[in-house]
Amino acid sequence: MFINKKLGYYTCNNLNFESKIQAFFHSKQTGQSVDWVFNDEEFNLYNWSHEPSESLDYFYDKRSKELREKYDYLILSYSGGSDSHNILMSFIRQGLYIDEILINTMEKGWNKSTFIDPANKNATNQGAEHYLQTIPRLKEVEHLIPRTKITICDLTDHVFDSLLSAGDESWVMNKREALNPIGITRYNYVYFDEVRRKFDREKSIGIVLGVEKPKSLIEDGKFYFRFNDRACNMVTIIDHVKDYDNSVVEYFYWDPDSVKMLIKQGHAVKRWLENNPQYIQYWNRKTTTYATVRYWHERLLRPVIYPTTWNNSWFQVDKATMDWYSEFDAWFIEGCKGTLANDIWQKGVQYIENSLSDFLRFDKDTGRNDGLQNFAKAYYIGDINPSLLI
Repeated sequence: MFINKKLGYYTCNNLNFESKIQAFFHSKQTGQSVDWVFNDEEFNLYNWSHEPSESLDYFYDKRSKELREKYDYLILSYSGGSDSHNILMSFIRQGLYIDEILINTMEKGWNKSTFIDPANKNATNQGAEHYLQTIPRLKEVEHLIPRTKITICDLTDHVFDSLLSAGDESWVMNKREALNPIGITRYNYVYFDEVRRKFDREKSIGIVLGVEKPKSLIEDGKFYFRFNDRACNMVTIIDHVKDYDNSVVEYFYWDPDSVKMLIKQGHAVKRWLENNPQYIQYWNRKTTTYATVRYWHERLLRPVIYPTTWNNSWFQVDKATMDWYSEFDAWFIEGCKGTLANDIWQKGVQYIENSLSDFLRFDKDTGRNDGLQNFAKAYYIGDINPSLLI
């Protein structure tokens, strides 16, 4: 099976796996350890402590132009969040054409639990982003992209269809890692006939995803740019387009073709932290948790790495801090309790928890197992001024 290695993969006992779940099952059978490979050779060629002189927008624009030149049909997966909106604006300011913008929703599922209230930024109110952020941002720029097709995909029915068609816990075995209800179905664009017909064309198709903001930490006074596999595996479109060899998933940011952009981002974050030392405590590896990163890092870094395209007054709900039991999925996890689809989903999660008990991630914030062990790669950016460390 072909593996797009730029998106990350696992090795165990000299075999390669796209799926972390399958790699852990193989590890359990063989007793051999698992490693995550994420462009290690390419990233190790660079001195990450040396900051490029060009601006962040220079690198964003360079990446956009290269992607436009690479594919016949270019699709942007757009949420209105800071990552994907920055990509959109990079194309627009250069006059580069995007063939199609695809938007994921669970509108039918979120409907009863969504409050169109700018003051309600709870993660369980994620559906409000579609109305208060995604649609308003596109309306602002639609006159600049009149030829771009905008397609909204409501995948609510697919959550139920996929679980009911599986019928039992076996649905987990073809997943990379994400087991939360939105995660297992959210990016299955080919579920829709209209979208799938585009993939059948004799054209090269690039599907651009905004993975991801810089993950970073401070350890022993040293600042590191960090990649983790959960961020990559959160975007599951790779699982759904395997039958279309004319399509390629492209991470806009976390790609070896973007390494100088990544280094520039790392230095921008480090410099901002040194200018705002009150936030350094949230980067300390000894005390930082997944919830800390999702709550503090996500909020603070948007205007730092996207200074010309992000407005902090725009509506964004808090990021989900849980994995299997993501707050974004409360409409299904709590709201659909007792349905057959919910029962099948719970059986799948329980099967992984029982079968891979040695590979679970214990969440210190919730005091429960919630996901699989994470892998990470770190690259040294520079030392933090000692006088600023607590």
